[in-house]
Amino acid sequence: MSLPIVMTSAGLQPQSPTSLNQQIIAGAVALDPGLTANLPGTLIEDIASTDTGALVLIDSAQVETVNSMTPYGANLFILNQLGQIYGVQQGLGTNVSVYLKFSGTPGFVINAGVLVSDGTYQYLTQEASVIQSGGTSNSVYAVATISGSWAVPAGTVTNILSSIPTGITLTVTNPTTGIPSSGVQSPDDYRSQVLNAGLTSCSSTITAIKTYLQRVPGVISSLISVRQSGSKWEVIVGGGDPTAVADAIFQSCGDPSSLTGSVMSVTGVTTGSTTTITTNLVTGFTIGESITIAGTTGLTGVDGAHTITALPDPFSFTFGTSSSGTWTGGGSVTVGSTGTIPRNQSVTIYDTPDSYVIPFVTPVQQPVLVQISWKTSSTNTISNTAVQTLSAPAIVSYINSLGPGQPINEYELQYVFQESINSVVPTPLLTYISIQITLNGVITPVVTGTGIVVGDPEGYYFIGTSGVTTVKL
Repeated sequence: MSLPIVMTSAGLQPQSPTSLNQQIIAGAVALDPGLTANLPGTLIEDIASTDTGALVLIDSAQVETVNSMTPYGANLFILNQLGQIYGVQQGLGTNVSVYLKFSGTPGFVINAGVLVSDGTYQYLTQEASVIQSGGTSNSVYAVATISGSWAVPAGTVTNILSSIPTGITLTVTNPTTGIPSSGVQSPDDYRSQVLNAGLTSCSSTITAIKTYLQRVPGVISSLISVRQSGSKWEVIVGGGDPTAVADAIFQSCGDPSSLTGSVMSVTGVTTGSTTTITTNLVTGFTIGESITIAGTTGLTGVDGAHTITALPDPFSFTFGTSSSGTWTGGGSVTVGSTGTIPRNQSVTIYDTPDSYVIPFVTPVQQPVLVQISWKTSSTNTISNTAVQTLSAPAIVSYINSLGPGQPINEYELQYVFQESINSVVPTPLLTYISIQITLNGVITPVVTGTGIVVGDPEGYYFIGTSGVTTVKL
């Protein structure tokens, strides 16, 4: 016979002995319709009772096995196995612990599981880190390999027992005293530890990259973006030590070869005695700077190295070389002979015995000015200074909160302006609002047919309160 599975929100539920007994008898009667189990002291009754006891044990084992497939309900043996899968060893969470600082070759990855010692006791690092550009790592948490309690004075954990590859220098110390043991780890505490480790393991690539980057000191959460570029991923991140940023991406991306940097593409060409190139990005170039163009079609005199002679707008540049033909597509721009553009960063991460080049993009800052002209039907005297004082912080908050590539929405700006001044100029009394946005030093209109102003697709906006002006008409 097969045991039915009764699954509820609390998991698989055991069956009562009475129900199991009835199922045994029903199965026997189905095979022999004249069979009865109601004869006192008969062999049939003895068998039915014995089999019921056996089925109770089998059913209980089935329930425990199914419910143990999650850390929420796992027995201690399976919980320990799940912990090993997630890299969480039972008991270590309550041993003596210490925070370490590693110093050495920038870019070298310190993996979880590095063994260090104070000469008497040994400690295992519990998280990965990297030697940053300045030659040191962030604090790395490590715990003792054995239970017990002892003092760990600052500056005593200085021995690295794990092997260090040739050509890499690495030292360690504990800037602060160690943390005493909290005693034997309880099953409930370990269960919680395994659950948290499992949650991290379940992240998708994009979510994992963003999560790891948010842990890097100095990284601004609103300036993190992971976007698809063809078959690859372009990671945009603002703030943080470049090596720490690259390590966070390396630890979370899964496949470093799937990463790519930014490409400044040609979007238009004006030919003649001089040549003007329009691109998809804010160039950030300066007059006199050397650039290289490659891959244009339909043109002569454009591909190659040139010196910039003028900057008509933030997305364009001019050079003195004459050119001819009609641009039919293609083309990319790089600085000099570097083969890249300034916003692209490439950091080498050393994960012995291998090394990996991790590219990422630093978003460019785009200065913004906002001027709002307004009228009111109110007969009361309303100071333009009061309106500007009330509206400026709200407008600054909206614009500075926009992430890389997000457009400025004039309708949203209008709403923010109305809400911020409602206490002195109620919305029903506003009869006119006009917004002028200056982006990257140029008055920029909305995209035709929309209410949005678009800047660099990889850039972010910045405005201070002095950048907001209001004009009462």
